[in-house]
Amino acid sequence: MTPARHDRVVITFVLVHGSGGNARTWSTLQQELALRGHRTLAIDLPGRGAGFTEAYYTQDLETFAAEPSPLAGTTLADLAEHVTGLIRRVREHGPVVLVGHSFGGLPVTAAATAAADLLDGLVYIAAQCPVDRAPGDYLALPEWSTSELLPATAPLLVADPARLGAVRVNWRGADAGQRAALRAAMCDELTDEQFLQVVNASQPDDYFWHTDPAWDVRASKEVFDRLPHTYVRLGADRSMPPAAQDRYIADADALSPANPFTVHTVDSSHGGFFRSPESVAEILDQFVSERMAYSLNSPQASNPSRR
Repeated sequence: MTPARHDRVVITFVLVHGSGGNARTWSTLQQELALRGHRTLAIDLPGRGAGFTEAYYTQDLETFAAEPSPLAGTTLADLAEHVTGLIRRVREHGPVVLVGHSFGGLPVTAAATAAADLLDGLVYIAAQCPVDRAPGDYLALPEWSTSELLPATAPLLVADPARLGAVRVNWRGADAGQRAALRAAMCDELTDEQFLQVVNASQPDDYFWHTDPAWDVRASKEVFDRLPHTYVRLGADRSMPPAAQDRYIADADALSPANPFTVHTVDSSHGGFFRSPESVAEILDQFVSERMAYSLNSPQASNPSRR
């Protein structure tokens, strides 16, 4: 039996979901981390986690297309403020590592810049990490050209994002062929029945950030020089191709050559690791053990609210 580990301060992983997700997205990884002795806080970004409207649930498409979005008018600054506020509260109880998946890399990057003194590490899981150009401009790079996500979701778009102030996807309206394309793009290792669970849990509205200058966030050299940071590559990802992930890594390493990303690769699709979270949990566990190295006698332990 592995002995209990009581010789270090317990880290809290603050988990930031990606597009279509919410706090519940992280439940399987949270369970695995809890079994390894870690605290987690999975958050709902502003406007997320509130459930579905009746029009979406009943597929009243005319009403669904016209009803206001809870995300309209929300900015990256709002997301960063929300994440930072939660970090500030949980930091009172010990060290904090901020973790983002996919789109969640944008609020993670913004919050890290705003609250670096409250953080003890960053982890990007196939997450956006813009460095030398706006987030939307990365999508036009050759490394993103093989992504299957946008072609798979395009037939399911509802309403004009510019009018709605959000990108609205009718996940439940996908026919068998469209579901197959979505599954291939998002989590190809899942069965059809397992993927239906993903569809049922996916929220229809997403932030309309792609061309808005207010969403232009870039990694800070000061932050990346200071904080340990890990990138978890998803090697079978067909939503954010490995080449795109490698571009974020290379740009960040060029920004902070003295403190580059620690890179791990998991054989997973973009969302498949949520079904089998052991590999990612092991990486997060190693991140704490190898890069953080906190003990009960450390200055950080005696002063968990270090500023």
